Amino acid sequence: MTTLSQTIPESYGSDFLHTIDQLLRDVPGVLQRIRDARDLATLARAMIVTIVAGAGIFGASMGAYRGGLQVLYAGLKLPLALLLTTAVCAPSLTALNAALGRQACIRRDLSLLLASLARTSLVLAAQAPMVLLAVRMGVSYHAIILLVVACCAAGAVVGLSLLLRGLRTSDAGPVLAVALALLTVFGFVGSQMSWTLRPFVLRPRTPEPTFVRSLEGSFFEAVVTSSMSARGVYWRSSAPLPGEEDVR
Repeated sequence: MTTLSQTIPESYGSDFLHTIDQLLRDVPGVLQRIRDARDLATLARAMIVTIVAGAGIFGASMGAYRGGLQVLYAGLKLPLALLLTTAVCAPSLTALNAALGRQACIRRDLSLLLASLARTSLVLAAQAPMVLLAVRMGVSYHAIILLVVACCAAGAVVGLSLLLRGLRTSDAGPVLAVALALLTVFGFVGSQMSWTLRPFVLRPRTPEPTFVRSLEGSFFEAVVTSSMSARGVYWRSSAPLPGEEDVR
């Protein structure tokens, strides 16, 4: 005889896997589920697992540039950055919806953000082999950085498309205003969260992997610097040796 304790985990696991499969195959169904607030707890858990797995794989591929402990560090930090950013920005989306006369529900707004980031994470995981190939081919540090930024941008476009569809179907209010305001908040929080938790790709001269570096500069300054360095334009004669002060 099958007991209740045996049937519940099986049913839960089936719902969990169905939710992930639905994200891949039936985006309108996911958005309708969020709009109807149907079993959002299971959906949120499935999206979190997807983010941890997908972003973790891509993070590990970045850490492979240095190898060793950095693979683990980067694989942990990228999902952490995404989830922390979501935790900060979800209340902002609810507040924006309320301020602009749209339906405001923190559970639905959080679910929509998690679903968008889960799609982004799946795209990042699909691009991980490209980063690993670049590492294997001995591509330079700054070129790797730019490749990572390009991969993240591609993933962000996919996640953004789901977010915009969710905002359009959830209410008839001012979608564009909400989207622009949310993207401003999310972009600022996300980039600075990632910069705070860096490094993901360890500099060649760094003596040993560290989970979090000392705070310096900003994410946007780093992108500009890497872009110039990849073209052979440096703001200093050479990279600093370990122990020297890194002054831009």
